[in-house]
Order: sequence, then structure tokens, then C-alpha cells
Amino acid sequence: MTRDDTPVDRTHSTSRRRLLVATAGTVTAGLAGCLGGEESNDEPTESTPEPPEVTDSENVPQTPRVSDPPDAVYLPTHRTSMTHLDTVESGPYTVAPMLSYPHRFWLVTGTDPELVRPNVQGLHLMFSVRDSETGAVLPADVGAQVRILRDGQVRETLSPWPMISQTMGFHFGDNIPIREPGSYTVEVDLSPMTVRRTGEFADRFDTRRTVSFGFDFDRDFQREIVDGVEFLDESRWGERDALEPMMGHGSGGDETSGGNAVRPPDGYPGRSLGEPTSGDATFVVRYLTDTHLSDGGYLLVSPRTPYNRIPLADMALSVSGALEGELVQTLDSDVGHHYGLTGSLSPGDSLELAVDGPPQVARHQGYETAFLDMPPMEIEVPQ
Repeated sequence: MTRDDTPVDRTHSTSRRRLLVATAGTVTAGLAGCLGGEESNDEPTESTPEPPEVTDSENVPQTPRVSDPPDAVYLPTHRTSMTHLDTVESGPYTVAPMLSYPHRFWLVTGTDPELVRPNVQGLHLMFSVRDSETGAVLPADVGAQVRILRDGQVRETLSPWPMISQTMGFHFGDNIPIREPGSYTVEVDLSPMTVRRTGEFADRFDTRRTVSFGFDFDRDFQREIVDGVEFLDESRWGERDALEPMMGHGSGGDETSGGNAVRPPDGYPGRSLGEPTSGDATFVVRYLTDTHLSDGGYLLVSPRTPYNRIPLADMALSVSGALEGELVQTLDSDVGHHYGLTGSLSPGDSLELAVDGPPQVARHQGYETAFLDMPPMEIEVPQ
């Protein structure tokens, strides 16, 4: 496994301080007076830093990346540092916001990933949306719209992307430009969910809600998120594995997955039809006959990432053979996120489970090469 040779000093804290100053050149200029910097001083100081080797032409932090990763989930070069803000609640929604430095990430259209480079001076805004009653993360698009305000004036608007990352699981995020230090307010509009909802979720998440939270963008914040970056041993870069998920954050987070993981295979009701894999994703397949999800039999499919069991949303799945049709993406209060289809199956029946469209969610490093080329899977009902 080779790597990108972007030069990074992983051992000297001064280099990280130089990195944080360069992550927002205009912020540095704005702080120069407070720090006592003199424009005529030829010696580099924290108020008049030299452009460090670890930034690009946009003064955005650069971290090394694996240059030829496998077509599967793999370990990135580092664990991203982030700041957790207090959770905010509105009606059935609880929003858990986080901030970090601008990130590279990949959008997916069809089966084609597209790299989004961190070419803004500012930060990476992320938030998960949870059910206020259970604390469970809701892996469904809520049509979020975000406004960034300073002194009561809207400075930026954006529509954050549904994303998956190894440490955060399913969330929404985007890079946002912040051009000067100060106190900022974020307003997030959450639209009614359009995904199928069942059980106690059937009549919930159907109204528009707005939450707001604030943060300070200053040198202390930048120092915190840069000094907190943890680099993995270089011998493990690109290894087929995943970073451990964050510990629980906010209401309902469990101690191993932050409330983001779907249940293990043996946690589902019904008869097991196997756990086939495709594109490095695992598909837990169950056939239920006594369930509120259907008046008859019900085929349940739960696709997830390996290692961390993060649900894979916004897929197109279908079956053919003994049962034919398109599976419907569903959020259920009991079994959680899955894809389902009503129908009858008997022992000995055979099915082909096809991925007609891979997960249409953006990916952080370590997921961008997985879940794209996803061949069909053969399913058999045990005798």
C-alpha cells in the first residue's frame, strides 16, 4: 500500500500551531493587532506566520492520504479532531452539532464518486439528527437548510449533504467559509421526512422544525481542532479495517457507537436468510411472518458497513425469483432503518437481491471507494 506524499510534520506541536494559523489567513490578519504583531518584523511569529508546508494554496489544512486504497472500507491516515457543541431539541428532533477544520469528502452520483476539495477558509460543520424520545440517529434525509449568522445578519446559506464517516456514522455536513473571527449563530431548518415510517414513527417527523446553536471562531478553536488530530501508525494506512466510532454524544448515545449503529444480525426478529456481502457492505436478510410491518410475510434487508454497522441509506434494492419487487426504504421504531417488501416465501425458495443503486450519500475518507460496485446476491430460504 502506497501513500500520498503530502509533507506533514506529525511530531512537532509548533508545526501544528503554524497549521492552525494558516487555516484562515484572514482570521490571522484580524487577530494580528490583538497579538501585537508588527508588519515590519521579518521573523516569523504566530501573528505573522510563514505559510506552512502542510497547507495548500487556499491555506486549508492538508493531511496525508492513501494514494491507492482498496475498493473496500480502509483505515485512513488519521483520526479527525472535532469540537462537540451542546445538543439542541425541537419537537421530535434532537440535533447534535460538531465542528472541525475544512475536510475533503466525496459526493456520489450513481456509481461515480466526486472529490470535494476543502478550498474554503473556515470550518467543516456536521450534525446528526436523532429521535428525541429514544436518542437513535435517524439515517434519512430531512431536507436540512442551514443559515450562518453574525450580528443578526445572514452570512452564508447551504444545504448540507447526507454523509457517512467511520467515527461519526450517518450525519449531515459541509465545508463553510468563515472569513473573520467572532461569534456565530447557526440556524437549521428540518423538513418533514418523506421516507416511509412505521410503528411509533408513523405519525412523527412530519412537521417543519428549526433549531439554532452558536459557536466562537477564534484562535483557541483552531488550535484545539488541529492539535487534536491523531495520526495512525503509517504501517496501517490503507489497511482493511475502520476507525472506532465516537463514544456516545448527546442523548441516547450508547458507549460503543454514539447511537449510530444498527443492531447486530442476531438482534432482528424473524427467520434468517443469511448475511451476504456486496461491495464490502453486509446485508442482513430476514423473513418475518408476525410483524406490524405487514399483514402477511415481510422481507427485511438491513445493509450496513463492515466493522461499525453504520446503516447505508438512500439505496435502490430489488428482488427477483420467488418474490419480485422493489424494496422500500423504511424507518421503524422497533427494527430501525431497513428496506422492506411484503410477500410470501416458502422453504426452498430462491431470490436474487440486486443493488440497483448504491448508497447516494457523501463519504468521508475510508469509505469513498466502498459500496460502489455492488454485484447481485443469491438468497435461499432454508428448508
